[in-house]
Amino acid sequence: MNKEASQVEKSARDRASAEEAKYRQDILELENEISGFLRPGLGSLLKGPIGDITLYKHTVKITGENPATIPLAGLTATFRSDPTYMIDLTEPGSRTHRARYPIRREAGDETTPFFTAEQLSDFALEIVNAAADESDFRAYRDARLPNARKELETAKSNNAARDEAFENLRDVCAWQKSNPRRKEALAKLEAERRRWQRLTGKMPPR
Repeated sequence: MNKEASQVEKSARDRASAEEAKYRQDILELENEISGFLRPGLGSLLKGPIGDITLYKHTVKITGENPATIPLAGLTATFRSDPTYMIDLTEPGSRTHRARYPIRREAGDETTPFFTAEQLSDFALEIVNAAADESDFRAYRDARLPNARKELETAKSNNAARDEAFENLRDVCAWQKSNPRRKEALAKLEAERRRWQRLTGKMPPR
């Protein structure tokens, strides 16, 4: 009787825990999605550093004399090779940042990073493509964000299954406490435990 009652209670408790976990997971996924739209940060590292420039999923970081963190949306990158190698990063408002690179490796200097014209030209193209991806991301974000917010409100109020599972658990626990057969079984168990204690001097576990 006691074992069967414990199994019924465990089943109700497991169901309540599973519904609570699902409820929280649905909310957490939407909250993380919305947070990723509103606060994307640098994003994952895509390439670099290539000289003073490091390319991330949502931004470009430039170090050197005038360090800056530049959003990728609307950014253009242009490689120039005259009179020296350079990459110009131009923001939508026309503010331009420039990174310079040596046109040849100095004799005997094998430690300073050196990039060929082809490598720098390819890197500038990667920045342009990353900027296009960022524009696509922002367009998707603007279209998706209102729906994600509505879905979050719906998920928060969609607690019927969770509440039903917890109500069932409360009912099971209440029934177990008031069940005459369970009370009788527990009384018999307690009497046997005390008889055993009188015989052995030790109280056995329940």
